[in-house]
Amino acid sequence: MLDAGFPGPRLESSLHKLGFSAPAIDAVLITHEHSDHCIGLASLLRQNPQLKVFANRETARRIQSTLKLRPNWQLFETGETFDFRGVHITSIPIPHDAADPVGFAIDCPPSDGQPSKRITWLTDLGHATEVVRYHCAQADILVLESNYDDEMLDLSKRPLHLKQRIRGKHGHLSNHDACQLLLSLREWRTSELFLGHLSKECNRTLLVDEMMNQIRQHKNDLRVTVVDPLEDDPVSTW
Repeated sequence: MLDAGFPGPRLESSLHKLGFSAPAIDAVLITHEHSDHCIGLASLLRQNPQLKVFANRETARRIQSTLKLRPNWQLFETGETFDFRGVHITSIPIPHDAADPVGFAIDCPPSDGQPSKRITWLTDLGHATEVVRYHCAQADILVLESNYDDEMLDLSKRPLHLKQRIRGKHGHLSNHDACQLLLSLREWRTSELFLGHLSKECNRTLLVDEMMNQIRQHKNDLRVTVVDPLEDDPVSTW
C-alpha cells in the first residue's frame, strides 16, 4: 500500500471493495508525515502488528510520536533504491513542507506474459525539480498531483497564509503546474497517467480535464484518469 491517508473505517471500507482486508497487507510505503498520508496507519497496525512500514528516518520519527504501537519500521535513505519481495523501489526526493518527503518509483517485474513496468507516484510537491522531471519521463504509469485551480483557490475562504503555502515552492502543484510539467518533458514513455490529490474545496475534475486537453494534442496514445476525491472510483477517463 502507498500511504494510509484515510481514517480507519474509510480505509477498511476501501480495502474491502478491492477484496482485501488489513491483515492481508504486507507493507505500507509512507511518503511523508502529514495526516492525510498516514492517519490510517494506527488502524492498520491494530489489525496487523507485524505490518512492515517503509519510511525514511525523519518521517518515521515524526509519525512514531503520534502512535501508541511501534510499527515494524523498514528505514531507507532518501534517494535509495531497495527491494521488497522482488520489487525494486526507488525513493524520490520532492519539494514539500514536510520533514523529508518522497515520491516512489516502483519497478514491477514481468508477470503473466506482461513486460516489466515502472509505476511512479508523485504527489505533494511545490514545483518540479530536475529529479522529478526525470522520474516523470521514465514512468510507464504515472500518478501525479493536480491539486488546485488558481481561481478557485483565490476565491476560497482559506486564510492568506494558507493560500501562500499551497502556492509556494514547497506546497502543491496546480492544474496549470501539472500540465506545464508534462508539456516540458522531451522524452516521455508514460502510457497511463493518473491525476490525483485534487483539493475538495479548490478543484474540480472538469477543470483538470479542460487543462489537460493540451496534453491530448501532444500524446495521443496516453490514457488519462482524473481521480475525484469525492468519489470512491476514478472518473473522467479518456
